[in-house]
Amino acid sequence: MRQEHIASHLRRHQNTFARTFQRFIDQEIKPNVSSWRNVERVLRIHALPLWADKSLHDIRRSDIHAVLDGLISRGLRGAGSEVRKHLSRFFNWAADRELISDNPLSGLKRSDLGSNPEAGRALTDLELRAIWHSACSLGYPFGALFRLLMLTGQRRNDWAHVRSSEVDFGNCWLEIPRARYKSRRDHVVPLSAQAMSILSSLPSCSSPAAFLFSSREGRVPVSGFSKAKAKVDYEASATLQLDGQSLASYRLHDFRVTCETRLATLGFNQDIRDAVLGHAKRGLQRTYNKYDYHDEKRTALEAYAVHLARVVGD
Repeated sequence: MRQEHIASHLRRHQNTFARTFQRFIDQEIKPNVSSWRNVERVLRIHALPLWADKSLHDIRRSDIHAVLDGLISRGLRGAGSEVRKHLSRFFNWAADRELISDNPLSGLKRSDLGSNPEAGRALTDLELRAIWHSACSLGYPFGALFRLLMLTGQRRNDWAHVRSSEVDFGNCWLEIPRARYKSRRDHVVPLSAQAMSILSSLPSCSSPAAFLFSSREGRVPVSGFSKAKAKVDYEASATLQLDGQSLASYRLHDFRVTCETRLATLGFNQDIRDAVLGHAKRGLQRTYNKYDYHDEKRTALEAYAVHLARVVGD
């Protein structure tokens, strides 16, 4: 019995949050999540300093509530949602490896965090028009970048980190390699005439490896989205005020929400909308349905570009 007690004590000491956290990042997150640095950063900031030397067995639901309460009290609701999501995956991973018996987040309810912060909202016609024309006046690189996000419904960094070689001007598509795509697979985005016109207006690149959107001659990808968005929003808000309207809070991710919402109103089914946005197939669809929906994606994005042109008045 004494030896079992000693062995149990050693296991608890070895399975500290700090030690297990690094294993989790190396074994689970890095191989499977393209944005693994963000997962690591969130947990390193909000969980590791509090629980570094604490055994996983000693981390209770009350400890997790305390972390989330602190974030909510500081107005960091989005960060709270991220922390909850990543901690849940961490403890599920630990439970699967029998490092702990149960996930302390299992069944945890937090109405103050709300639903998935990425759910976002669909922008109105007036908002789209004001934002589009404000982006037009912004110039390179963000003016073109924001409009491409609106036209294609892709993720921010899918365009921000695009290299010259990833755009096929002959076939009119963007091919995002699996190495930098969220679901670890190649993703082809057919490009409408409007999108191709924007891309054709960009400064020429010095090499196929050059970033299309860069403030340093293609050597590094563009940065400074917050400042650029603030400029767009300032001008868009002023435009809307002339019509007695206001610009409600939104995120760049909401261009994706808007794209899917408008595609639904245009009659495109869920499979096509998922293919356009690059959502991974689920369940048996992932196992058996290998169709890429390329032609359907092109039809959908061309229809959306025509629809958006009518909305913004171009």
